[in-house]
Amino acid sequence: MNRPWMPLYVGDYLGDTGHLTTAQHGAYLLLMMHYWRKGELPDDDRQLSKITKLPLKTWCEYRPTLQDFFCEGWKHKRIDAEPAKMLRVSQKRAIAGQKGGIGSALARMKLENASHSGRAPLRAIAAPSSGVAQANADHSHSHQSLLQARTAPAEPARQQTEKPALSVSPELAAYVAGRTT
Repeated sequence: MNRPWMPLYVGDYLGDTGHLTTAQHGAYLLLMMHYWRKGELPDDDRQLSKITKLPLKTWCEYRPTLQDFFCEGWKHKRIDAEPAKMLRVSQKRAIAGQKGGIGSALARMKLENASHSGRAPLRAIAAPSSGVAQANADHSHSHQSLLQARTAPAEPARQQTEKPALSVSPELAAYVAGRTT
């Protein structure tokens, strides 16, 4: 398993292991790290002493104390639950990312606009578009084909007498309406 990091709930860990010696803490942490990376621990004292980096005799003395943190066949319930939890969190974050962060962008815009208090123009967030270009869109450049651009000088920008309507999100419209009343 490729798991380069492991969550450690320090408060829970210290609450559960207050009775351990320093050497037992080290052995337990090594067992947890091995379990996190490789899965279930072997029920073999020689292998467990190697995992904990303890002499076999010392491991055999510590085994009853450390075995209490594991259940049936050296399984660790909390470590077993973490990958599923990490997957759920990852999926939720992916869904939130697909939504584009519109809610947080709107919140940031509201904070920025409130802090400007008339010093600079307010920012607006356009509503999601259908992907179809709008007629009479307000652009600061002309749309000339490359052929026209090469053969004829560019025309001066035309003055627009009327600005097109801007499509905004309902949240932004409600926010602006609340500020103007």
